[in-house]
Amino acid sequence: MIEVDDVTVLVDPCVGNGKVRTLPFWHDQTWPFLERMASAGFSPGDVDLVVHTHLHADHVGWDTRREGERWVPTFTGARHLYTEADLEYSKASATEGEDVFGDSIGPIFDAGLADVVDSDAKLGHGLVLEPSHGHTPGHVSLWVESEGEQALITGDFLHHPVQFAEPDWAEIADDDAEMARLTRHRMMGRAAQTGALVLGTHFSCRPAGRVVADGDRWRFHPE
Repeated sequence: MIEVDDVTVLVDPCVGNGKVRTLPFWHDQTWPFLERMASAGFSPGDVDLVVHTHLHADHVGWDTRREGERWVPTFTGARHLYTEADLEYSKASATEGEDVFGDSIGPIFDAGLADVVDSDAKLGHGLVLEPSHGHTPGHVSLWVESEGEQALITGDFLHHPVQFAEPDWAEIADDDAEMARLTRHRMMGRAAQTGALVLGTHFSCRPAGRVVADGDRWRFHPE
C-alpha cells in the first residue's frame, strides 16, 4: 500500500482466495488478506489505484472476489492499470486448469475499472512506471518519489536478494530469460546510482533496503 498526496495505491494484490491454480500452494486458498489490510488501517473502498507490475496469478488475485457464481471487483472505487503486452500474454497463457485472465482480469474490464497504460507511464503524485521486461513481455517496475526521496518497487525482475550478487541467475518463470538478465543488470545499476529504497516484491523477511555497486555486481543492504 502507498499513500501519497490524497491517493491510496495498491501494488500487486497477491494470489486471492478460492481460485483454481496449478500450483498447490496457491490453489483454492482462504488467506486473511483483507483482514490484514484492515489491521493496517485500510479497507477495499479506500483504494484509488491498483498498479500491476505484471499479470501472473500471484500479482492480480485479490483484484476480484467470488460473489455467488461470479468473480466481481474487490476494489470497486479504484482504477486498475495494465500494459497491453501483458494483457495479451495473460490471455494467451490460459490453460484448462488455470485462467488468470478470466477470473482476475476480465471482470475488471467488464466493470469498467480498467485502464491500459504505456509501460513508461507517468501516473502523477510522484509515481512513474519503468519498463522492466523479461519476466513477462509487459513487465514494469514502479518508482515512487516523495519529499526528495525515491523508492523502487521491483515486481519480478528479480526474486531473491542473492540475484544482486548473481544477476545472471534466472528464475524458472522468466518468459524471456536473456531479456530478464539484461533488465536485472540495468535496473540494479539504476537502483545503486539513485540510492533509492528498493522494495523487493518477493523478498521474504526484510524486503526493503539499499543497493550498492560491488565491481560488476551489487550488494543489497536491508533496512
